Amino acid sequence: MKKYKLLFLACLTLLSSCDDFLEREPLDFVSPDNYLENENQAEKLLNGVYECLMNHTANARLFPIHIATMTDDAFDPQPWHDTTEWPRGQGNANSAMPRLKWEQDYKGIARANVFINNVASTKFSSKNLPRYIGEAKFLRAWYYTDLITFFGDVPLVLEPGDLNNSKPHRTPKDQVVAQILKDLEDAIASLPIEYSEDELGRITKGAAMGLKSRVLLYQGDWANAAKAAKDVMDLNLYTLFPDYQGLFLEVNERAASCEIMMRRCYTPKIDPSYLYYPLGEWPAFAPTKQLADSYYMNDGLPISKSSKYDPQNPHMNRDPRFAASLFYPGCQYLNFMIKAPDPEISKDSIQIPSWLLNSTGYRSKKHFDGTLTNSEDEGRDTYFMRYAEILLNYAEALNESEGPVKAVYDAIDALRDRAHTKRLSEAMPNLSKDAMRIEIRNERRVELAFEGLRWADIRRWKIGEEVMVDAKGLDNTKLKAGMYPGDGKGETKDWKYVTITVDQRQFNPKRDYLWPIPQNEMDANENMVQNPGY
Repeated sequence: MKKYKLLFLACLTLLSSCDDFLEREPLDFVSPDNYLENENQAEKLLNGVYECLMNHTANARLFPIHIATMTDDAFDPQPWHDTTEWPRGQGNANSAMPRLKWEQDYKGIARANVFINNVASTKFSSKNLPRYIGEAKFLRAWYYTDLITFFGDVPLVLEPGDLNNSKPHRTPKDQVVAQILKDLEDAIASLPIEYSEDELGRITKGAAMGLKSRVLLYQGDWANAAKAAKDVMDLNLYTLFPDYQGLFLEVNERAASCEIMMRRCYTPKIDPSYLYYPLGEWPAFAPTKQLADSYYMNDGLPISKSSKYDPQNPHMNRDPRFAASLFYPGCQYLNFMIKAPDPEISKDSIQIPSWLLNSTGYRSKKHFDGTLTNSEDEGRDTYFMRYAEILLNYAEALNESEGPVKAVYDAIDALRDRAHTKRLSEAMPNLSKDAMRIEIRNERRVELAFEGLRWADIRRWKIGEEVMVDAKGLDNTKLKAGMYPGDGKGETKDWKYVTITVDQRQFNPKRDYLWPIPQNEMDANENMVQNPGY
């Protein structure tokens, strides 16, 4: 089946030829008189706005996964990756991550502004023009949501124009949020519920409604966030795909449309997604023991409270999402055997580099397809929004606004039913509001692991000091004990897994809840004020 591809068209390279947001060529030269002469050209211009969701490098496409290594969920031991600086408290205004994020989002905003301000005055008429404008407004809202999440206050630019001489001030975050919500309301009013198969990947009304729920949740506007999420639920359009592990396999991408509300489509070899590359035979991306421990037992209780938890077999009897999301020491998948790190491993007397070892004992199974032979064969779509998130948004916002009412339990129970694990209402009935908050946050962590949302959750919950501690893993004790029980003399009961530190981390609450404004932006604009601590 054909995938609707949002390609970077050659004609659109003129829209943004420079890297610096403040040093680009004028963006208002795309005139309806010399370019937007028919609907096909308008659609191509709109595709350029979509393109900024992810650019054409493997690292950019893997951003939702790479950012997990900047949280308590994963560790990246590859020293040349910019992601390693941030959990260690070493990120700065010259680092690549904030610069690339800033440039990519403002490129998308600039393209959206050109489209929104020009397409309405074109020579041709089409019933699709309101829809096109709705798509562009959604995308502008998406890019601004990204920016305020990472940077806080940011310049609010809504008109195309020559930015060479523009030195904008940072706009208060509340004003940016108001514009985001306005754009989303306009988008909701003009976007369709769904598209034909050959237009898969375009923004729908449901996606706009879903982003509205996310934005309101992130702002702590609990009652309105709950209502926005409930509005999505009341569409009766989305359901949970029945197979959690299968949800992330390419073979199920079309069937999973019942749950996927926003995606970026890819095609093997022509336009691959590269998801296989760091998560398959390349073992550097390593889930932490902290993440592994956050998966409950299949009785619905955390490992610290469940009688089913066995320290000698800690990976048994877990919430099925554990085995669906993580490879763990001793498990096997196709021809892969997962092992914990062992400093004695060597080949032909040559020590393997530390960054190539399986550093924590865990590997990500989510997104993994062991049948692929190389990254160019990878064609799985990137999911930006799932119905599962809407249920979690609803549960969190409703609990904060009304307390742990039945509807809160129902939303979490739906996720656990899909996972084939114990319902929260059965495992922990009659929770207090504070206790329910803990359960909702943990449910969100395991359900949405490696989907790019954990970083934002840590920041909005202000739990960085609590969770951004040293990253942990497992050593190789158990595997050795399988051959040599205990100390070689005793019984197998003597052995156990031993927790090790794989990365020393630091978190400064006065600085690290936001990224710095990129230094090139600071140098080009004396009106730009840097975030605290940078």
